[in-house]
Amino acid sequence: MLSISSLAAKLEYDKVLERVARFAISDGGKRRILSIAPSADRAEIISELQRVSETKELVLAEGSVPLDGIRDIQIALKKTTVENQALSVQELIDVASTLRASRSMQGFLGKRRQLYPALAHFPDTLFADKVVEFNISEALDDRGFVKDSASKELRSIRQGIIAAGDALRKKLAAIMHSVSDESWLQEEIITTRDGRLVIPVKTEFKYRVEGFIHSTSASGATVYIEPTESLDLNNTLRELQLREQREIFRILQDLTKQIVEIREPLERSLFTLYEIDALVAKARSSIELIGVAPTIADHPILKLKNARHPILLQRHQREAVIPLTLELGEEHRTLVITGPNAGGKTVALKTAGLLALCAQAGLHIPAESDSEVFPFTNYFVDIGDDQSIEND
Repeated sequence: MLSISSLAAKLEYDKVLERVARFAISDGGKRRILSIAPSADRAEIISELQRVSETKELVLAEGSVPLDGIRDIQIALKKTTVENQALSVQELIDVASTLRASRSMQGFLGKRRQLYPALAHFPDTLFADKVVEFNISEALDDRGFVKDSASKELRSIRQGIIAAGDALRKKLAAIMHSVSDESWLQEEIITTRDGRLVIPVKTEFKYRVEGFIHSTSASGATVYIEPTESLDLNNTLRELQLREQREIFRILQDLTKQIVEIREPLERSLFTLYEIDALVAKARSSIELIGVAPTIADHPILKLKNARHPILLQRHQREAVIPLTLELGEEHRTLVITGPNAGGKTVALKTAGLLALCAQAGLHIPAESDSEVFPFTNYFVDIGDDQSIEND
């Protein structure tokens, strides 16, 4: 790979990557694109350009690629390396979504192996486990809740919570009704403090209602009392709620253990999905720019035919961007461009350098298909005023 830290800003290569990354669906796909460095390995470049070309054909033929559902689950997978860990509900939902995306992509590309040979290896590196995917989906819903059906014990506990809650509310309602004529209540509602159901009593009457004070309102006008008569029912409800929490943790822990068993192949599959997402983003960028895969020459040459600067193409109509044609390396190894200020000299130089870098990064370039680029190992750029094509 070339070291291009100084070139990236001068030739605005980083801005091209940012624009390509907009087409990626996953955060991992975006990161992969933004980290692309041009290669000086001819075979590697040719291979990547071929993969982009076939992906472009695939996108044009199918209209869409099933990438929806990929989630950034690397942190969740790392958590599973800790013994007896329990992933959160959302983390488990994200794992199930990624498993579903991996299975869908595996089937999608598997049916098209012969049509796209450069992509034929992907189904073998994608992982599917319908059992784990099903178990998570059956236990958790998309709103982030553990379903009653996640276990018989959980269903029983929740039925108990409903019954205990109803009995407690009836008891509190009866207590409130018995004192309502005395005007002791701030308002006739049942609320919760410290996980206990309480009633709001005016501060001046707090000793008229036998029970435990859990809190006071900000104004000090109201105290929240748990009547003694409701203590046992409140204890029963609280005990059931704690049992529910323990059972939910056990369910999440059990699902996490299932992920531990598939962590390594799932992680490999995740990175493959990121790779496919990045390829599709490159393909969609090529479609937008009407890009082509240039010939990667085996001898020093830079031949650009009707080439256009990619950033200008995304800011203006194609017809408004003047194409550039040049050839270096066969008969001429040096090119001198002269002309007045604002005559396009910088744009021409930046276009040549940037498109060569893009080609070496495996990106299609907006030019004609008989353009050629040699995998250069060194670029030397000296642009005194650091003009920006994007802001020009």
